[in-house]
Order: sequence, then structure tokens, then C-alpha cells
Amino acid sequence: WEHYLSCDGSPDPTVPQEVNTFMSLWREDRDEDIQLVMEKGEVVLKMIEKLEFLLLDASPNEITEEQRVQYLEFILQLQDLLHQKYNEATLNLLKIASMHEDSETGNMHTVIKDKNTTFCIWANLKKKPRFKNHVFQEAGHGFDLPKSLALSSVAVRVLHTRYDHVSPLAASLKEDSNNTDDKKETQEETEKNSDILDEPSQGIWLFLMCSTTKVLKLKLQEEPRGREEARKVVDLQQLGPVGGVFHIDALQLPPQAQAVSDWSMVELLDVGLEVYPYSPGEAEEGTQAAVQITLRLPDSVIYFEVPVVARWDPAGQQWRTDGISNITYEAQEKSITFGMGAFYTVALLQDAHLNLPYQAWELQPTGVDEGLFTVTAVFATIQIQIK
Repeated sequence: WEHYLSCDGSPDPTVPQEVNTFMSLWREDRDEDIQLVMEKGEVVLKMIEKLEFLLLDASPNEITEEQRVQYLEFILQLQDLLHQKYNEATLNLLKIASMHEDSETGNMHTVIKDKNTTFCIWANLKKKPRFKNHVFQEAGHGFDLPKSLALSSVAVRVLHTRYDHVSPLAASLKEDSNNTDDKKETQEETEKNSDILDEPSQGIWLFLMCSTTKVLKLKLQEEPRGREEARKVVDLQQLGPVGGVFHIDALQLPPQAQAVSDWSMVELLDVGLEVYPYSPGEAEEGTQAAVQITLRLPDSVIYFEVPVVARWDPAGQQWRTDGISNITYEAQEKSITFGMGAFYTVALLQDAHLNLPYQAWELQPTGVDEGLFTVTAVFATIQIQIK
């Protein structure tokens, strides 16, 4: 009803025809710039938010199991489509990078952002090793490349999304939506292996039902690998990403336009956005040539202790702490610098329980139909105004 009254032209995410039409039409439009994609991306994020709210808020008798599975599929399809459009828009910008080169360095750099996303893009047009580092002043992010990359036709993109479409919850939903036909088999496997997992409460059980197969596989596979390997894998029951996700990529720089007499000529390649095939070699002093990254911490997040830097492992569908080195945290400047053996998607994690146990709570009236709810935790006091 709220969606109907808003009358804003956006599709109703619970109506399959509207969602499918929206996605089909957007897939066909490949000439959008980053600004337009970000504007439409806000519509997509609102659709995802509505679907997630329905899945969390609706009781079992309000939506059917088929609807629940369909909503999960829509969420994953919208997330994938949004990232695909980010890549297409990035490619469109890189194709005309030479038209926006910096007068001082001869390279191209830009920052484009809104409340949900920040794009930081740098194109290595001149391939001069003295310009192997750059700081995006408007965002506070920066990098320092190995010499081999500074001499290559490469672009660097730091894409900061203030939401998290990466963590294993999304991965488990994807697995669930792709394996709905195997539901009974999964439940049987759960019963057979019930001795592996402690019996959870009903709330946790609802979460695990989406990812039972993955959880069991991880439990079964991690035992032989030993404690050392287990320490590298982030336990999301203990640590949680805060401040969004940073997609840090090295990209192939597409052919640039060349001026020939009164003509502008460019080679057109029938490929999408390509990752630059970077494999770290040995630096001159014999150590591994790492990429150094500096990230400005989001103003909307409070880190009560040094955040844990973790990289996303798409093969294992998990956050890992290996591959990250030389971490320097500047609390006053709200920045963190670290080295990476390759280009990764990273997140900053914090202990999910650092403010527990709560010390006290208080609810007091502040006026007619108004109140102030105060919770005193270990590091913070939170006040929630109720009207």
C-alpha cells in the first residue's frame, strides 16, 4: 500500500512481471555513464531493501515458500545486475580516459560519489614510473603500485559500496536459490551430520537453513587443514564488516582515441571490462612486490579498536585475513594503510560483541507520547528518541 501511494514509477519488487521488465530493459541499455547508473542503482537498492524486509518481517502464513524463494532470487539477480552496470559504466568512462587527462601527470583520475557508492578511478595513460602512486583527494583513498604495473596499460578502481552484497549471507542465499530442488536432500544431510553442529536456537536455525550445505562442507573440510588455516578464515559469528565493502581492481585500459588529421579514430573491442592479469613478482630487495592501499574510513562508522582488514575469497565464499600485510591504522586521521599481494575486495571488520555485555538501560518520558531510550554499553552510550 505504501508503494502504491508513493506513485514514483519504480517497480514493485513483489510483482515478478515488473521486476523482470525492469531488469530486461536495463540490461539492454549499455551506454549509461556512472552518474546515471548510480541514480538507477538507488532504485535497485530500495527494491532489495523492500524484499529483505519482507523476508525478515513476514510470518510463514503471510508469504508462501515459493514466494520466499522467488524473493531471494530477485535479490541476488538485482545485486548481480547492479554490479554488472557498475562495470559497464566504468568501461564507458575508461574508453574516453584520454579526453580527461590531468595536465600535470598526463594520467586520468576522477571521483564520482553519492550516498551509496563512491567510484575512484585512475587510468595510467603515460606509463611513467614516477607517477605510480595517487591519492583521490575528494575521497581520501589512495594507492602505490609496483613498478611493473606503473609501466603497463592499467587502470585502478576503488569502488566503495556502503552496503554489503558480498558477505556469506548473500552467498548462502544464492546457494539456496540455486538448489531449491535439493531441499529434501539437504535436510536429510543435516540430520545425518547433526552431531557436527551444536543444536542451535530457532532464530539461528532459520539462518542456517539457507546455508546448511555450505556450513557443513566448511566444517568437514576445515578439520584436516589444521588450526593455522582456520585462523585465516574470518568467523562471522565473532567479526562483522562495518563501513561497507571496498572493491579494489586492476583493470585493462581499453584502446584510446587517436587524432588523425580531422578524424578521431579508436579501436573497438568486442569485450567487456577486463581485469588486468597481475601476478606479484619479486621486488628489487627480494621481497614480494605488494600493492599498497590507503583507505579513508567512513564518517558514518565508529571503530572502537583497530579494524581487521580482510579480503573476500570468491572460491571459498569467505572473508580471509591472509594476503594482507603491513597494516598501519591512524585513528586521528581516520585512515588505514596496508599491503596486498594481489588486487582484492576488502572489508574492515570489528568484533561484533565488543560492546557486550550491556551495562544498563533506561526508558524515560520526555513529553506527550515521547520518550528517550538509553543503553549503556562497554564503549558507548546510545540514546534513541521515540515519538
